[in-house]
Order: sequence, then structure tokens, then C-alpha cells
Amino acid sequence: MSGQTEGMTLDYGLLARALGTELADQGTPERLAELFARVPRHRFLPHQFRTIDDTRYDWADDPDLWLRTAYSDRALTTQVDDGADGGMGIPTSSSSAPSVMAQMLDAADLRPGQQVLEVGTGTGYNAALLTELLGPDNVTSIEVDEGLADTARADLAAAGYLPTILAGDGESPPALAAVYDRLIATFTVAVVPWRWLDVVRSGGRIVTPWAPSPGAPVGLLAVLDVDGGGRAAGKFAGALSFMWSRSQRWPSAPMPGPDAQPDQVEQVSGDPREAWLDGDMAVLLSLLRPDWAHGMGMEPGAEEPHVRVVSTSCSSWMRLHADGRVESAGNRPLWGEFADALTWWRAQESPPVTEFGLTVDRGRSVQTVWLHSPDTAVWTSHRHPA
Repeated sequence: MSGQTEGMTLDYGLLARALGTELADQGTPERLAELFARVPRHRFLPHQFRTIDDTRYDWADDPDLWLRTAYSDRALTTQVDDGADGGMGIPTSSSSAPSVMAQMLDAADLRPGQQVLEVGTGTGYNAALLTELLGPDNVTSIEVDEGLADTARADLAAAGYLPTILAGDGESPPALAAVYDRLIATFTVAVVPWRWLDVVRSGGRIVTPWAPSPGAPVGLLAVLDVDGGGRAAGKFAGALSFMWSRSQRWPSAPMPGPDAQPDQVEQVSGDPREAWLDGDMAVLLSLLRPDWAHGMGMEPGAEEPHVRVVSTSCSSWMRLHADGRVESAGNRPLWGEFADALTWWRAQESPPVTEFGLTVDRGRSVQTVWLHSPDTAVWTSHRHPA
């Protein structure tokens, strides 16, 4: 078979092998890089998709450009507004960047014979990779969007992959006992569902994007080993960005609008936005306090955006401006907490996010972020019992 597709002059097999080589050169283990060289990504993409810079690619306009982009190491938006018409164009489903998918597969430490549950089928591409690695009888994938589940199931079958595809809520998968060795989530959560601890065997592993606050723009890859006693714990494997769970996608507190009036304005030296504008540092800051969220805004006539930080536990907020102004409102001293958090982090010899970890404890109804070891808690948040 030549590997050519109708209307295209390029050989997708060559493109897929080039993608596999690119991933191997980036450090992806060879056995995983080979999956991307074998599984045809374009078979799991709609005729129209967008890249992260909102560039639109249409098979009907330029089949070869569409195909080359399909085999690039980029995330491709495949659905907006949960599939509804007339929305704001907010991305709600995607085919993740292959390097990020490889990172998650590597973190899962997949072995022959393991039973794997993927939570969030999306396009079906990741389910195809899992099936190629483990076989169809060992792969189950669940998708909350019934339309996406139907499309993925059909595309998988057409490409020769027959894992089990279920339509349902991935935060509450329908298993009666702990039957899975691995659970891989393809969306971000701030609250790890208790149900995931029920369906993964003792000694199994949960791999999920996680962030301390709902709606955060960037999260962390949590790699949690399940102990069978209602607990799972492990370190973060780095920062990454995924779509949010539909039930957890919105921040729990609104950001202050441009007309919100501060109770206090102070002038500080330097640019107070600096740490928040550094992507790696912003992820770290989110770990140091359990209940704040941040975003950006632009005042009328301003040349640079300001950073907005809001408490998710009360009505306090602050705005940080390029000219050194720190505007704040409410009883919680967010600027002081920010300064204290940085001081504490530096006193710990400035550890990277990969030295932090997460414990989910069903018996105590808590999630705990820790540094170096589960015995050294940074903060704990209480949750409702299951």
C-alpha cells in the first residue's frame, strides 16, 4: 500500500515515520516512538482543525498542507464549544501534541497484559496507540460526549483498531471492582475523582493532568501510584496544558473586572508581574498556595496587560501592573502571601515542580501537595467524602 490518500500527493507513512523519529530524537523511548510511526494520526482527525495559534487547516483547501500538519508535533483543536453552534469558539476537544502524549504514555509505564482505562477518548488517536501497544482486549476508553465517542469508535474500526469505547462520564467510570492496572486521563482535574481509586488495582497507577485551581491555563502531570487503601500518591512529571474536565473547567471565583475598585494601592520596586508572566514560575506559584487563581487583563489605553490574582476562598483580589502598582481588595493579603511563598521556596533551595507531589486520601477526604516526600506537606485541602 502506497500510503497515499485521496487528493493528497504526500505519503502519510513517510510523515508518520518522520514524526516517530522526531519524538525519539527528543528522548521518547524507542518502543513508544515506534507507535507514532505506525499509527496513522490523520485517520482520527476531522477535515477541519485548528492549531494553538488559531490557524485553520481544511482538507478541502490544501490536502497536502492538512496532512503535513496532521503529522506535526502540535496540538490540534478538533471541537469548539462542546460541538454547539453559535458559541464563542472556545476549544473543548483536541488531538494533543504527540510529544505530550508520549510523555503520558511513558509516565504510565505500560506493560504487556495490563488492563488500561483511558478517560477522555476524544478523537480516538490515543486509544489507537494504546491498542497498538497492548492489544484491543486490554484497552477501554470512555468519552462523555456521545457524538465524539461514536466518531472515535467508527474511526478506530475503519483504521483496524477495536478497543472498547464507552459513552459516559469519565469521572465516574462504570466498573464494579478494581479491574484496571492503569488509568490515563486526557483532561485536567483539580479534584481527582474518588471513583478512579475504586477502579484501579492496588499497585496500579493513575496518570492525569492536574492543577490546584479549576480553570487554570497550565497544569501538571500527576503520576499517582494506588496503594489499595483508598490512597494514591506520586510526584509531578512536569507542566503541561490539557482541556479541562467539563465539570471542573470554570474557576471557582470570578476575576475582578476592569471597573473593580481596589481598597488599597501600593507601589513596589520592579515589575510585580514578572513571576506570574514566567510560565514555569506561574505553575510553581500555583503549587505554593491552594486557593488562588490568576489571569491577565488589559485596561483601556494601557500598553501592557496586567496580571489579576483572585482568592478562590473569599472575595479578595489583586491586580499587578507593569509600572509597579499593586492594587488589592478584600481582607486576604495576597501580595504578602505571594512574597512569603517565594521566600519559602527559595529557602527550600528553589526546587523545581518535579520535586513536588500529590497525595489523594479518600479515608481522610483530603488532597495534599508535598515537597520531596509525602511526609513533608506544603498544604492540604479538604474534600467532601465520596
